[in-house]
Amino acid sequence: MITNFTEQLYHRACNDSFFQDFKLIRSYDFQPLDTPVQKNVISFGSEKNERIHFLLGYDTFQSGDEKVIVTVLTNQKQGGAFCEQCACDVCMKLLELDFDKSVISVAVDRCVFDPHAFAYKIKIAFGLRESAAAGEEV
Repeated sequence: MITNFTEQLYHRACNDSFFQDFKLIRSYDFQPLDTPVQKNVISFGSEKNERIHFLLGYDTFQSGDEKVIVTVLTNQKQGGAFCEQCACDVCMKLLELDFDKSVISVAVDRCVFDPHAFAYKIKIAFGLRESAAAGEEV
């Protein structure tokens, strides 16, 4: 499943010259990756948030029910430091493309080597305002 906001962000990235040297894909399209990864890849998808319930309620700092997941994969020859810098640049550019300021938080996993894709990979999770996560027009 992909949220309306995730789809908007994907299309905005497709139309931005910053991303011309990337292969942009939707995670639910299940496109096979060229392995080893030669052209840097950005995958767009979404996940349900798992709310943690506490005795007196739930974590109020968490965003809506959905979050946008963007995964950046880079060629293994470029190394992990390159992947980290690339993910930082991609994250900042995607935040610029969030014209309506629907993103309220960003969490980034650490850079890992993916032996199946022969690539370094970083996953970025964008927490959304309730209205964006619900698919309302923003």
